[in-house]
Amino acid sequence: MEGFFSAGNIQGAPADTLIKILEANSIPIVLKWVDNFIFFCTPKLSESHSLTDLQYRNDITAILSITNPLGIPWHPIEAKGQDFHSTVSYVGFIWSLDSHSISLSCKKSIKYLAKVTAFLSNASGKVS
Repeated sequence: MEGFFSAGNIQGAPADTLIKILEANSIPIVLKWVDNFIFFCTPKLSESHSLTDLQYRNDITAILSITNPLGIPWHPIEAKGQDFHSTVSYVGFIWSLDSHSISLSCKKSIKYLAKVTAFLSNASGKVS
């Protein structure tokens, strides 16, 4: 599969294959960065077209029912994940779909603040 997918490395090929399996099982909106996945759940079209009466195509149970028999090693949802919400954490950023905004997570903010602080306190003025 090398060269046919977006990331032809040890994580990319199996991850891209998993996306194809999910798409074949009606899980259409899956994004990934190397081996980090994010799933989007979109509402079905209904006769009423009411925003208060939305039904969705899939949920976390549907995804796990496809991936569990394949032995996909997900992190426990309590440790690194969540069910569908309008605000999600993905690759160190907080994505708010309601407010159309992205922010750094606390962990990532602290990491980059430490790098900037070290850079600014470098007495020699040289940076590698």
